[in-house]
Amino acid sequence: MSTTHLISGLPCSGKTTYATALRADIDAALFSLDWWLITAFGRYSIDQVGHGEHVRRVLACRELIWSAASEILKRGADVVLDDGFFLRENRVRAIARSTSIGCPAKVHYVDTPLDVIRARLEARNASLPPYNFAVGPDMLAAFVGLFEEPAPDEGAEVVVIRDAARPDARS
Repeated sequence: MSTTHLISGLPCSGKTTYATALRADIDAALFSLDWWLITAFGRYSIDQVGHGEHVRRVLACRELIWSAASEILKRGADVVLDDGFFLRENRVRAIARSTSIGCPAKVHYVDTPLDVIRARLEARNASLPPYNFAVGPDMLAAFVGLFEEPAPDEGAEVVVIRDAARPDARS
C-alpha cells in the first residue's frame, strides 16, 4: 500500500537532505514545497511580500502538489512531501487527505537543535542555493514560535530523526 511521508521540521533542520535520502530508500516521488514556491513565484523575501501573501502562495502550491501526489499514490507509489508542516492543523489535513484515498501517512519529524539550525542558516544565507529562501534570525524566531511538534494523536505514525545528517538515525 502506498504511503504519504510528511517531512516536518524547522528551516535548515535537514528536511530536504532527509527527504532526498528517504525518496531514494523507498523509491518514492519527492515534492519539495520550496522548489514549487520558487518555480511558481520566483525567489522572494517573505518579509517583502508579507506573511499573508506568503501563506496564500504556500496554500496554492500545496494544492498543486496534492493534485499530483494523490495521483501517484493512487497508482501505488509512495510520495514524500518536503513541506515543513509547522502547524498541527496542516499535518492533520494532509494525513486526512491521504487516508481518504486509502493511503496511510507517516510523519518524519527532523528534530535538530536550534544552535545547529542557526549555524546552518548563517552558512546557507551566505551562499543561498537556487531553491531556498533566506531566513534571518527574526524570521527563524517567528518560525520557532509557530512550530508545533508532531504528535502520535494526529492520525499517523511519527518518526523522529534526531541527526538529519544520518538518514538511518530514526527513533
